[in-house]
Parts: sequence; C-alpha cells; structure tokens
Amino acid sequence: MKQIARYLPGRVRSAAATRAAAKVVSRATRAAARTRAAAAGFAYAQAWRRHSHPVNGAVTRPAKGQAVATNRLDAFFDARTSGRGIVKWRHYLEIYDRHLAKFVGEPSTLLEIGIYAGGSLDMWREYLGPGSELYGVDIDPYCKRFEEATVFTGDQADRAFWERFRAETPLLDIIVDDGGHTVEQQRVTLEELLPRLRPGGVYICEDIHGDDNGFLGYVHGLSRGLFGYDLTLDEANPGRVLSSPATPFQSAIHSVHVYPYVVVIERRDVPLDELVASKHGTEWPPP
Repeated sequence: MKQIARYLPGRVRSAAATRAAAKVVSRATRAAARTRAAAAGFAYAQAWRRHSHPVNGAVTRPAKGQAVATNRLDAFFDARTSGRGIVKWRHYLEIYDRHLAKFVGEPSTLLEIGIYAGGSLDMWREYLGPGSELYGVDIDPYCKRFEEATVFTGDQADRAFWERFRAETPLLDIIVDDGGHTVEQQRVTLEELLPRLRPGGVYICEDIHGDDNGFLGYVHGLSRGLFGYDLTLDEANPGRVLSSPATPFQSAIHSVHVYPYVVVIERRDVPLDELVASKHGTEWPPP
C-alpha cells in the first residue's frame, strides 16, 4: 500500500482517509488554496520569456505577417480573396483541423452561432464535405438569406430561444460559438447546447479574450468537474489497484481544451462508468 500511496496526490492512504482528511480542512481553506495556486500559475505564465526556455534543434519561423497553409482550412482561407467574407484568427484553423478532422467526408451536423457575412458557412461545407448538414444562428435577420444552411434568427442569451431551436433540430456533432462573445451569451449557449452533442461531438467557443475574461473563469470551474474522485484501493487486484466511479460529468465529457482565445470541449464516444489504474511490473522499491 505504501508503494501505491507515493503515486497518489497528497499521499492518499485510502478512500476513507481521504474523506476524513477532507472534513478537517474547511471549504473556505480549500477555496483559498485554489485561489493561491491559480495566482501562482498565472504569475508563472506572465513571467515566461521566449528565450529563457530553449528547445533542442533549430526552429524555422515564417516571416512576420506571412501565412503558411498547413491544412485544408488554411488553404480555403487563403484562397478566399473575393466573395462572402470570413474573419478568423489564423491559429483557429489548426485548432479546428485538430479536433474536427474525424468528421471530414462523414455524415455530420454542424451548428455555427454568429454567421455574419456567411463566408464561414462556405468554409465548413468545403471542409466537411457534401454529407454535412449545416445549421446557423444569428441575431441579424440578414443571415436568413444563406440557403446552404438552416438558419434561425434569435438571441443566444435567450434560453427560450434555445428551447424552440432544440425542438426543431437533431442532435449535433459540431457546435461553433462565434456569436456575440459576451460572458452571458457564451454561458447560456454552452449550458443549453452541450447536452445536445452526440457522442464524440465537439463544442468550440471562440474569441475568449483577456486573461480576466469571465467566461474563461467559468470554463476553469467547468473543467474542475473532470477531477472529482472517490478512490478505492485494492492491492490484491493489480488490474484495478485503484478505481473511482465516474461522476455524471466525467461519464459524458472526455476533455476540455484551452487554447489562446478558444475553448474546445469533447464528448465521449461512449459513457464512462469508472476510472481505473492498473499495476504492472515486478520490481518495486522496498516498502
């Protein structure tokens, strides 16, 4: 047991000991500790210097302002020199491709919130292929003219609007929130639509600007839901020496990814019942 304990956070001895220790430390004290840890992590990020952490090997960078196409989205974006407009931070295109490539050429449903000039609808159709079904939401009735998508006009901060939307649409594989970008709009949209993702679906929220952004704080709180645990130790069973039943959130949500100005949430392909650690090998330090 001592061998296992050294690999556990806080040298956890057993699930019972973990629960007993948690009762001793007050909720306020734990919250204060989280605040201090978050401040320390942010201070470390602020103090980072590009040249203070060298990497092995030469790094070749494009000239400042030079765009380099690395995937089909980059290529489409660079080729859009006329027609309906698109505005995107360049690094978004790599993020899209990283998380959405599995849908290319497959039947899929995509919702884009914030259609604006309509150019991104062209981009999604070209990228995903003819088997994709596109939906759009915008507060501006102008966007109803974009016939390649089923477009709904409404306020994304209005929960009643989303109730009507859900009644008229299927489950979704991809959701891209590029709408009004206020904290309330982003929060309401996530809470109303995240449960509408199909298994394996991907939720993307864009343009989360500023290190003090309120929605970023909301996402940090959301991601804490992935870290809940109620450990069971079973040294007699190497195949599941540690286990913890999955919470409802852990069962449904695979991961939360944070990038500059973007958050990506992925839903699991199949629900998870528990998280398990296995013990392999024969040589261990002495107890």
